[in-house]
Amino acid sequence: MVAISACGSQILGQQARNLGTGVGALRLPVKRSRSAVPLRQPVLARSFKTGGVTEKQIDGSDEMTEKYKEIASDLKEKWDETEEKPAVVAITISAFIAIWAASGVVDAVDKLPVIGGLLELVGLLVTGWFAYRYLIFGPDREELKSNIESFIKKVTGKSQL
Repeated sequence: MVAISACGSQILGQQARNLGTGVGALRLPVKRSRSAVPLRQPVLARSFKTGGVTEKQIDGSDEMTEKYKEIASDLKEKWDETEEKPAVVAITISAFIAIWAASGVVDAVDKLPVIGGLLELVGLLVTGWFAYRYLIFGPDREELKSNIESFIKKVTGKSQL
């Protein structure tokens, strides 16, 4: 049996700490907390002539901001046009509850030993069929694009692509 030494459990600033003494002593690494690092930093373009960093950002955040503003204005416009606002709120809440319930059902089915693996296999087969059917050949990609455009037009009333 290995005894824990008092000095080994108190020294946290070192690379490792000792658990026990003698032949059966264990040396465990000490986990250190990471410093707060921003999740995403903008990537800057380098100028080849001067060798410095220019102020142009590559990530295209301006385009995304404009797209978000456009989507927000479209949603606000649709909300203002809606006459049955309580019905829209009720349907939205019901949709979230249905998604939550479906997630619970999927988790329960996934815990069953055979059915989870079988459904993964079915998912892989359907994904392979979809890639073969719509993504490999040019005319099939055009058909998929037209199907997506017609669906978006039905849902929003205008073409997005």
